[in-house]
Amino acid sequence: MSNLTDLGFQLCAQQQGFSDHVGPFYEKSDGDQVIRSMLIKSHHLNPEGVVHGGVLLTFADYAVYRAIGDEIGHDIKFATINLNTNFISAAKDNEQLFAKGSIIRKTKSVIFAEGRIFNKQKSILQISGIWKIIGAN
Repeated sequence: MSNLTDLGFQLCAQQQGFSDHVGPFYEKSDGDQVIRSMLIKSHHLNPEGVVHGGVLLTFADYAVYRAIGDEIGHDIKFATINLNTNFISAAKDNEQLFAKGSIIRKTKSVIFAEGRIFNKQKSILQISGIWKIIGAN
């Protein structure tokens, strides 16, 4: 697998703490949307030899969080309050995964958004959720 930077990806911002531990996550513009990516390594796998569900959930939550910021601005603070996920297919060692997300609806205090993780052949996970705007009533 090529280095993701060789494919035009750059390291994502805001990868402190747990995101830094699970990643690294990368991003690049895909026309009108930003696509996130990560390269699966052996430490991302569960005992069955496929990507651990927690890794996929973390990547999905991060990717949609960043996609929300792409749409409303990264200076607004918000936090995940609900996630709904569907695991569709397994991912394996050394696969490059991609993620996209978008806002479905935004109110004064919450954001409804969705996203998906996929590789070059298939969908891996679908996600939808609610993010609370911090400081909003």
